Amino acid sequence: MGSNNLEWIVGEFAIFMAGAVAVQCQGTCEVFNETVSLLKASKCRAVLLDPQLEPVYQSEMENFFQQKETPMVVLLRKPTGVDLPYIGDVLSAEEEPAVSLPRVQPESSALIFTTSGSSGVPKMVEFTHMAVTNSPMANFFSTENDITFSDRPFFWLGGTPIYSIVGGFPRIFTNPKIVLKGENIQYVWKILKMERCTITSLFPYALKNLLDNEEDILIMEYKPILIATGGQIPGSHLNAISGKFCENIYSVYGMTETGIATKVFLTVDTEVGHVGEMVPGYEAKIIGDDDKTLNCGKIGEIVLRSPWMLKGYRDSPELTKDSFTERGWFRTGDIGVFTEDGKLFVKGKAADVIKRGGRKIRISAVEMAISNFPGVRETVVVAVPDERLLEDVCACVILEEDDNNSEQKLQQMCWDKLEDNIMGDSPTFYLMFKTFPRFHNGEIDRVNIKKDSMGMLKLRNV
Repeated sequence: MGSNNLEWIVGEFAIFMAGAVAVQCQGTCEVFNETVSLLKASKCRAVLLDPQLEPVYQSEMENFFQQKETPMVVLLRKPTGVDLPYIGDVLSAEEEPAVSLPRVQPESSALIFTTSGSSGVPKMVEFTHMAVTNSPMANFFSTENDITFSDRPFFWLGGTPIYSIVGGFPRIFTNPKIVLKGENIQYVWKILKMERCTITSLFPYALKNLLDNEEDILIMEYKPILIATGGQIPGSHLNAISGKFCENIYSVYGMTETGIATKVFLTVDTEVGHVGEMVPGYEAKIIGDDDKTLNCGKIGEIVLRSPWMLKGYRDSPELTKDSFTERGWFRTGDIGVFTEDGKLFVKGKAADVIKRGGRKIRISAVEMAISNFPGVRETVVVAVPDERLLEDVCACVILEEDDNNSEQKLQQMCWDKLEDNIMGDSPTFYLMFKTFPRFHNGEIDRVNIKKDSMGMLKLRNV
């Protein structure tokens, strides 16, 4: 548990070599009781912990680990006055103890990624040594001649240093919070130039920051070969990145459970929702409610299959069983379609529907429409309760700093594009935000956005 640092990498590979399973927890909790809850949920025998610097946290931490029958602890950072083992003391020891390391089997569990918890409770996604060391992600982004940059957290599949080490290429990393602040994009670009990075991974919101600071960025006279992005369906405005800030930009599609399954190079001709070609070793198809394969042109759930996917959910046999079809296809929960010419399009989440009265409104379609309006930086659409309709549609919008869009103007643009909020798909409510709450990995925290929206609208659950 902790932030991106070299001690994390040393500790993680030590865990692998010892034949244990490394659990990647979502950062360090601000309250120590939450840290204890995560440790209990993972059933950890030991923990490498990067502690908070807050005195109350450190005091509670020290008291906890000095009790009997608690996990063993090694600190990744040594706070002043805390008497607990520190990894620096272990690494600097003059004599290395003689240790007989076990033979690790390919089918043995290697690590567990915890999901962001956007659905309320983080899931524990388990991978084997075979899946980790043979995954296309080890050489998907780059070769040994490339220098890559990723600000993503180490505890996230898209940010783990494991694949760059297995693939044998250098990786530049930072504190993930740096790129989350839009005003830091010039500083990040300076890092890329200084380290001569050829490939960089940036979330769509960071790419928007590039476009907003175009003059200051381009004056640095630096371009990486590739920019990789993902995490959401990219808007058409991101096509302007290619050729201007890099030679090529591509977007990837996947999730914690499956890894990266597809990629598509973004150009002016890229259709919204098209996720590109399958990564070698992956298969995809569309199924209906009866799990039967659907023909091209029919919309249904996307299922994926590959040797590199998750082994299952740790200590959750029912969840594991429900997440796969009989023939080992993983249910992504995404709605999509294959066209006659073999293109895979993602249309949204299976749960990506707001039921307003008798109408089913697809959240992703409304978000995409609003995101392409002039003056809109970012938008999130959430369902809010309604006593008569059960649910209603609320658009949460971040505008460009110099934009003067009003609720009335946004409503008119929505009505022109999506029709009204009775027979059409337009939102009923429009709320202006300065920023959106996010998880440690940069993903949008929709649960808290919905809570904030209900507070702003003075609504309560019905």
